[in-house]
Amino acid sequence: MEAPLRYIIIDDNEIDRAVIESQAAKFPFLQKIISCSNPLEAVEFIKNISPDIIFLDIEMPGISGIDLLRKKIISNAIIVLISSHPEFALDGFELDVFDYILKPVTPDRFAACANRIRDFIRLRSKAFAFDSGQENNFIIIKQGYDKYKIALNDILFLESMKDYTRITTSDSEYLMLSTLSNMIEKLPGEKFVRIHRSFVVNKSKVTTVQKNKAIIRNHEIPIGKLYKHELNFTDDTFN
Repeated sequence: MEAPLRYIIIDDNEIDRAVIESQAAKFPFLQKIISCSNPLEAVEFIKNISPDIIFLDIEMPGISGIDLLRKKIISNAIIVLISSHPEFALDGFELDVFDYILKPVTPDRFAACANRIRDFIRLRSKAFAFDSGQENNFIIIKQGYDKYKIALNDILFLESMKDYTRITTSDSEYLMLSTLSNMIEKLPGEKFVRIHRSFVVNKSKVTTVQKNKAIIRNHEIPIGKLYKHELNFTDDTFN
């Protein structure tokens, strides 16, 4: 049985903290350590406990969640920003947060975040690296002394996970010790496009484009407003 992932909530709103606790309680692999209303007091708990995950609000008295991250006084925990303000999303991702959830927190959105964290933790211990070599229609990855070839045509999409990138193929997935931006540079631009800050897709695998998501097999990939032109659809398609 896997050890639970221990989390801390930092939010000055009591109701919002209760909502997060309620959603997290649905997942046996998540274990609450403490729920804090004061961000500065929470830092002391973080130093002593080293949680795996921190659910962090942005607008709080004394110091904001963004400022807390900028001061680098939080541990290397997985950071999930939760806020009512979408305009802070860019700041969050520039600070390498794992996810950004808008309030009010819905069950589906929290579940997507929780499962993504679980998958990331499971894969992290088996992360691959790019090999210096590359062949036509393949990328070469390595784990220790072992090397593997992945056919470009088998890749469905790539997903950013902090300093890692998850590659999902037709029948498997790999976690790469590489940022998504670095991975994009290795892939042919005519085949792979970025449609969201956290996602790159194989254009040939996209079967349906809806208002704000692309469908690849049974996967729903979000489309960011800044990237919707990448699939060569007009704005009207997304309205």
